[in-house]
Amino acid sequence: MVSRKKAKGKARKAKKEEDKDAHDDSSAAAAQQREQEGALEAQMQRLLIDSLPSPCKHGFDPFPEGENCDRFVSLFLETFNAGIGNKDGKKIDTMLEAVDAVDKKYPEVLYDSSKMKHILSYFLSGGTDHILNGRDGAARTTVAVIIMFEEFIAFSVQKTQAVLHLQKLMEMLIADDHTLVSFFRKRITCSCLDKKHKEVKSIKKMGYCNNEKCPLPDGKVERSKMLYCTRCRYAYYCSRDCQETHWSDHREACKERAERNAKFEQEMRIRDQNSM
Repeated sequence: MVSRKKAKGKARKAKKEEDKDAHDDSSAAAAQQREQEGALEAQMQRLLIDSLPSPCKHGFDPFPEGENCDRFVSLFLETFNAGIGNKDGKKIDTMLEAVDAVDKKYPEVLYDSSKMKHILSYFLSGGTDHILNGRDGAARTTVAVIIMFEEFIAFSVQKTQAVLHLQKLMEMLIADDHTLVSFFRKRITCSCLDKKHKEVKSIKKMGYCNNEKCPLPDGKVERSKMLYCTRCRYAYYCSRDCQETHWSDHREACKERAERNAKFEQEMRIRDQNSM
């Protein structure tokens, strides 16, 4: 016969095992509930993410494999950044060196208009992001890079102009916000800069006087009031006085560019006549 004391002990043991089983069941149920809640939360987050628009690339599509466009861009940027570090910010010189580097390594890209159009869309996308994130200095440098390539294509590839117009590069490196934003807004395929353009469109567009001794601050003048050299069609000035002051420095370059323009225009006329 089981004693009362042993019976109580067995009862207590059974109660503990029952409580343990209940606790285990409760823990398992809680864990299962947490798992279900976690899965639901993850699903809701996924739905939320999927409902958001993907970051705009402003018209840029990834480079195709095997065309070396990505390597071209990498080499250009590496050469440019290294040059800036060694030359105290002489950006135009380093851009020319970077163009020379990609010309030697990837001429099949540089002289292919369709590939260069794709590469320019890459820089347009990056420059637009710079503006949207308040990096206007980087956006100005990007504009200068784009113009450098556009000038090179027109001069060396398409042969539609007689000289490289580096004046445009110099102006864009110090461009006002209106000029900067307008440049990208006209070239991208999206509306990402529409709001920014409304904010800056009241700013007067400024140009750069070629006279290094120009009395105006930083040589900047409202673009609509600028004069240009009618002989070479290359140098711009804030006034007749600055143009006359700069003539002794400009004379030789003006003569050379005017002769090149005249020769180029003659060649174009002959080419047009032969194509008839």
